[in-house]
Amino acid sequence: MLNLPIKILKTIQIEAAQATIEFDNIAELVAAWDAVAHVTSRHLVLIVNAASPDAVDSRGLEVRLNGDAGANYNRQVLQGIGVADAAGIGTGETRFLSTIEFPGTNYANAFGGGIMLIPHAFNTTNHKTALILGGAAEYLVKTAVGRWASNAAITEILCYPTGGNFAIGSTISLGVIDERYLVEEWESAGVGTAIFDNIPQGEGDLVIIGYARSSQAAVADEVLHYINDDGVVANYPAQEMLGIGAGPPAAASPINGECAIIPGQTAGINVFGALVVNYSQYTKDNHPHFLSDSGYHSPTGPVAEVRVMSGRRANIEPINKIELDPTLGVNFFAESLLSLYRVPKRIIERVIVPAGGQATITFANIPQNFEALLLHYYTRSDVGAVTDEIVVTLTPGAGAYDFQELEGALAVVTAVRNLADQAWGSIPGNTEGAGEFGGGTMMFPGYAKDDRYKHCIILDGRQENSVYIKSCVHENLGAITQIDLTVPGQNFMAGSVFELEGIMRREGLPPSEGMRI
Repeated sequence: MLNLPIKILKTIQIEAAQATIEFDNIAELVAAWDAVAHVTSRHLVLIVNAASPDAVDSRGLEVRLNGDAGANYNRQVLQGIGVADAAGIGTGETRFLSTIEFPGTNYANAFGGGIMLIPHAFNTTNHKTALILGGAAEYLVKTAVGRWASNAAITEILCYPTGGNFAIGSTISLGVIDERYLVEEWESAGVGTAIFDNIPQGEGDLVIIGYARSSQAAVADEVLHYINDDGVVANYPAQEMLGIGAGPPAAASPINGECAIIPGQTAGINVFGALVVNYSQYTKDNHPHFLSDSGYHSPTGPVAEVRVMSGRRANIEPINKIELDPTLGVNFFAESLLSLYRVPKRIIERVIVPAGGQATITFANIPQNFEALLLHYYTRSDVGAVTDEIVVTLTPGAGAYDFQELEGALAVVTAVRNLADQAWGSIPGNTEGAGEFGGGTMMFPGYAKDDRYKHCIILDGRQENSVYIKSCVHENLGAITQIDLTVPGQNFMAGSVFELEGIMRREGLPPSEGMRI
């Protein structure tokens, strides 16, 4: 869910330790942006780069919406700490609790955080739902879904730590999904399924953001995706990793045809789920790779699920049409909203590996005027094995590289903490099937700051074989000016694509940049 076209509306960085960070004029900020860009914003985003001044491993970010202090907040969590994986459910709480984690002083100089997406945040007929991905340095990595049991449009967001204060320098950015990159939007009237058939052909990825519910008479339903009218579900193998209620995390592979989980009709009145599906380099002549994050919370039970998936389409043709259907339900429930975007647009540099392969991918002289970097990779290596790793080297280079990961492979979920390890990315090797590429996205918030270790959040996968979420740290205070990528095998293979994108330029993006397709 990291590969989103984001327009920042406001960034708050605190200069003294304080207990809250508040965005209290969201309607005005959104209206001003919409007037300039001639769009109608639908989806809200929070990006967090924070720390606690207390001697703890981590604090959680708590969120309260529109000043609502009632027991109206609910969540489902999937996380990894050290070698322990866990799922958890919370119902009827007075805040979104521990939605994003960030470190305390037990991890000196470390900052953490992540991203929260609230799709269809301004609708006034149904509950609000949020998807979260983040971590606290190399201590913890987490994905979660939240539900606010209110039909009100979101106008205020108040952020708290689970204890004490935010540390000096903590930063939270409020943004919207930039509708200038919208290709098509589909909103259900209670009949039919979503079809996107006006997809332009060009460089970049496709991203679907959804706020949806199935007509199926059940608490939950899956979403099927069909590409170019190919209805053979076996052509869409995937690996999933999920947390359901308080039970142990689960994984399964292959999952054929599915790309997300959403609630059904019996999940409760006004309950909708959230989903993000990303199709990497959708016009390349290799198997399209997809990653997804989705989830819902239902008061029926209560029961909830958060799910991440990695998969592919077993065909090399470019994507020119996508259809999304509920697996069991006949239709998406009325007022379901699905938005298709083409990204990225604000490219700092794109590298396409030529014939013969390439040993090192280098992004040098990185501009320092963005709030965060996104590094997208669609690749495989020439190592004589089914899997390989991307080794990340950041400039300035001194200092250890650490990470916490949570992996789903076949039916097993594994949590691992690796210290002094730069192998942050997981990709296929050369004994995988012809045309099978994998990849993901690395997000570096606060990369240009010189007062903290650099934090990175990753979602990636090796086709239908494994899916990962990772929270990584480089123990160096210097701003990132260069990124080098290598593989323990000899080369990245021809056709691999690497894109470095800057998001949230501090001085604001001109309205003319990235005008809608």
